[in-house]
Order: sequence, then C-alpha cells, then structure tokens
Amino acid sequence: MNMKKLVLALAIMAAGTAANAADSLKVDLNKALEIALSDNPTIKIADKEVERVDYSKKSSWYGLIPTLNATGQAAKYVIPAKMAMFGSVMDSPTDYNITASLNLSLPLFVPALWRSIQMSELDMQLAVESARASKITLSSEVKKAFYNIMLAQDAYEAITEGYRLAKQSYEEAKRRYDVGAAAEYDLVSSEVQMRNTMPNMLQAENGVKQSKLYMKVLMGLGSEVEITVDSKLVDFEGELKSFTEDQKISLTNNTELLQIDIQQQKLVKALQMQRTQRMPTLAGFGQYGYSGMGTNDVTMDIGGMPFNVNARSDWYSNGLILGLQLNVPIINGWTNITKEKQIKIQSLELDLQKEYLKSALGMQAIAALDNMKKAVEQVESNKEGVALAQKGHDISQKRYETGMGTMLELRSSQLALTQSRLSYSQAISDYLSAKAEFEKILGV
Repeated sequence: MNMKKLVLALAIMAAGTAANAADSLKVDLNKALEIALSDNPTIKIADKEVERVDYSKKSSWYGLIPTLNATGQAAKYVIPAKMAMFGSVMDSPTDYNITASLNLSLPLFVPALWRSIQMSELDMQLAVESARASKITLSSEVKKAFYNIMLAQDAYEAITEGYRLAKQSYEEAKRRYDVGAAAEYDLVSSEVQMRNTMPNMLQAENGVKQSKLYMKVLMGLGSEVEITVDSKLVDFEGELKSFTEDQKISLTNNTELLQIDIQQQKLVKALQMQRTQRMPTLAGFGQYGYSGMGTNDVTMDIGGMPFNVNARSDWYSNGLILGLQLNVPIINGWTNITKEKQIKIQSLELDLQKEYLKSALGMQAIAALDNMKKAVEQVESNKEGVALAQKGHDISQKRYETGMGTMLELRSSQLALTQSRLSYSQAISDYLSAKAEFEKILGV
C-alpha cells in the first residue's frame, strides 16, 4: 500500500514538473523577435488591414466590369379597376399585371473611375508601409526590452555578489570580534552594510520580473508562461567593435517619411479625381423589358351595346433597347474649385510636415550616434574600472584579514566593485539601446 502511494506521489510530481516545463520558454534575441512578429496583436491587426485594403483595391477594379440588374413585379387586382369609355363606367377586364426588365450598364469613358483605381493602389502601398512600420517599431521595442532583461539580471547578479561579499565581511568581522581581534564597531558596521544590501537585491529581483512581464506583452504571451533569458550583456560586447563614428545617416527607408510620400501621391490623385468632376462621362447601356397581363371574362357595355370579352392570359409586350448615355456637367464648377484648393492646401501642409520631420529625424539619428559613441567609450573605461575595483577589493580583503586594513576600507572596496559592475553593464545596454533606436530611425 505504501509503495502504491509512493508511485502515485512520484507520478503527480512528474506531471507537475512536465507542466512547468511546458509553460517555460527559453528565448534569445532572435527567438523573441520571431515570436513577437508572429503573435503580437499589433502585427496581426496590421496584416488584417493590408488584407482589407486588398479587397478594397479589387472592388475598385470591379467597377470596370459591366453591371446587370434584373427587376420584376407581379400585381393582382383585389378590387377590379374601373374604366370609362364613351360615357360609360365599367369594370376593367384586367386581373393581374406582370412586368420584368434587365438593365445592362458598361462604363466607357469615366475618368473618376480610373483615378479611383489609382487611389486604391496607393492605399495598398500605404497599408503595406504601415504594416512595415509596425514591425520596425515592434522590433525596436523587443530589442530594448530584451536588453533591459539582461541589464536587470546583471544588476541582480552584481548586487547579489555584493551581498555575498558583505555577508562574508560580516562573518569575518564576527569571527575576529569573538576572539577579541576586532572592535565592536567593525561588527556593527559590517552587519549594517549587509542588511542595507538586502532591499537593493529584492528591488533588483523585482526589476527582472517586471522587465520579463513587459517582454511577454510584446511577444503576445500569456502571463502564465515563464520566459528564461540565458544571454548576458557581455555576450554583445563584440558589437561595439563594429561601431564607426562616420556612419552614413540615410533616411531613404524611414517609414514615416515614406508614408508621407505616399500620402502626397494620394493628394495628387485626389486633385486629379476632383478635376474629373468637370469632365463628361460616357456609358453604354442596354435594356430588355417585358410586360404582360391576365384578364377575366366580363361583359362590357359600350354605347348601350353589351358584348362579351373572353379571358386571355397572353396579352404582353416586350422590347430590347441599346444605346449610349452621355453626362456633361454644366454648372457645378465653383464647388469643384473650392475643393481643389482644399486639396492643394493639404498638400502644402504635408510638405511642411515632411521637412520638419526630416529635420527632427536627422537630429535624432545624430543623437543616437552620439549616445553610441559615448557608450563605447564608457564600456572601455568601465571594463578597466571593474578590473581595478576587483584588484582593489582583493587587496583590501587581504589587508583586513591580516589586520593591516580597516572595515571601512573593505566596505568601500566592496561598494566600488558593485558600482563598477553595474556601470559596465549599463554602458553596454546604453549602446545596444541607442543602436536599436538608430536602426529604427533608418528604417532597418
């Protein structure tokens, strides 16, 4: 019986472990980008918008196809109709009426339709570019979020290491104090330093959790999925070697400027479409009609001479008409002129907006390059600082253990080592974030 309980317990534990493994996802930067670009709701919405505009584009082309409409009507007289003839009023022999028609229309010369088709082509280009903009923005945000996770993890490791050193110092001070080789002040101050490090470590741990939550939002994952990032900022240090100050700033592929260009083209087509309102239109048409009625047996009295009318259901008429319809606008010019002026003003507004945006983007690109340059210099300096801080801590540790150094000296070296590690990781993160922003501006 005990053996069965043990087996059951092991099976439950294995199932729980498998469930946790299934809910855990190990990601690197490429994996995070891949998932985000496929599962993020913003990207899905952008793709659906492209699909919607594609249908709108097709509907514009369908305007060139002839249209055929059919109409029909059947009516029955509930109360017989009256008819007057030669001064006498009598019931009409008609019992019901049936009419049917087919109407065919074919546009031959409709300038507005062609401009509408061209406008739909530009709408498609704008939707595609807008979708690309969403992907560029999301990629930049995912990169920055990934770098923030690594920075938070490095900060947590550095502070944890600082706590370990502080705890080690406290234990050393307590050992020396117990044998009378250290003052009580050294014991108290080392314990205070160790306890003061604990809140920073908890805050750093919370920073890791929050940065991962934001990453899961960008990736379109549920909060129940745990993500694991094994990468470290030092793994990306090699990217700093490819940095050159004379990088060319080209805004040719900037998505915001490209969208403005497409909007300007749309305004040109809109102006051309508005001018077509002054032009005549020509369409071909055809119409086939059928009309029939049924009659009852009635006796008609015409001038005092009654006679019988036999029922006939084949009374009908039909006909086919083919022709051309020309529509020439005559008096509506003033309305068109004012609308054309509105479109021209909108075009001028876009020109001003584009110039302002181009200038702003250029300055943002320069600022990003400056931040990258500054980060490269800081990484080199902070890397050397970490080595020196480590060396200084080792020396102060030995001095304190041999009784030649003080607790204050050891505590200062520990703080300097923790701070130098944090600064080193922060500098690498600053470079990578500035690079992601620079690539976003260039439209990469």
